[in-house]
Amino acid sequence: MSSQVRNLILWRHAEAEVLQHGQRDMDRVLTAKGHKQAKQMAGWLKRYLPKSTYVLVSPAQRTLETAAYWGDDWQEEPRIAPERPIQPIMQLMAQSPYQNLMLVGHQPWIGELAADCLGIEEGQLSIKKGAVWWLRLPKSGGAYKLYSVQAPDLLA
Repeated sequence: MSSQVRNLILWRHAEAEVLQHGQRDMDRVLTAKGHKQAKQMAGWLKRYLPKSTYVLVSPAQRTLETAAYWGDDWQEEPRIAPERPIQPIMQLMAQSPYQNLMLVGHQPWIGELAADCLGIEEGQLSIKKGAVWWLRLPKSGGAYKLYSVQAPDLLA
């Protein structure tokens, strides 16, 4: 995959309510624990992410609530909604003019994207709720390298 994105930050939404009978998955909201996780992780991200990071957020309510702790400098992106295939997300990255890109989204695609970027064939990584995986593309090219992994329970 050819990409201009040097820093790819993958932020899985924080803990959300269990899907209730008759409820749409897109409408699930964060639990009290999820709000705490999102706030902790947003604090870490604000401290360490490059200021020029462009942020795309899934339109699901739980990701919108997670990203709200980051601030209001982000865009909704339907291609990263729950249960989306990885190919349009990879196309989005390949076409991105941004060097620093954060995607706030969901398993399984977020784990599939991390595995693909790291050169793990036919795999999927398990990304914990609320966690951030920061991948960095070396100046020499090649596959992304894992730069940092942060989980909310490590920041408490």
